[in-house]
Amino acid sequence: MEFKRDAYCGLYCGACPVFLATADSSPDALQALAEQMNTDPETLRCYGCKSEKTVTWRSGCRLKACARERGLEFCIECDEYPCANLVAFTIDRQYAYHTLVLKNMEVIRREGVTAWLEQQAGRWRCAACGTSHSWYDAACPACESPTRNWTD
Repeated sequence: MEFKRDAYCGLYCGACPVFLATADSSPDALQALAEQMNTDPETLRCYGCKSEKTVTWRSGCRLKACARERGLEFCIECDEYPCANLVAFTIDRQYAYHTLVLKNMEVIRREGVTAWLEQQAGRWRCAACGTSHSWYDAACPACESPTRNWTD
């Protein structure tokens, strides 16, 4: 199955810890994350929000359902952008990195999705060793160097 790193809402799936564990070539990565989250590893397997295999709690995403129903690649293409659901998504204090989506959407609009994906791939890699890291990582999972987080 192909990995999809861009989400309808403008999040970069490549910085999601579940996505990273699924993409990791080590079979232990998803198992270790599942143990941390006290769940079955198969419920975590995710190839990105635009793929057919996402984590179980993403299957009911209103933003994803709306974009698919309207035939949109991104919420920014919608006449109602930014709608109440997207605004609520961006201010959800439980997931503070959601604040990135409106900025991401503007970069996608201005520079295109390919350029944005390239920027994000670099932004969510350790400056010291190049290992991908998640929104939550304060240190690189490979070399333990400090990483940029969603606020940087």
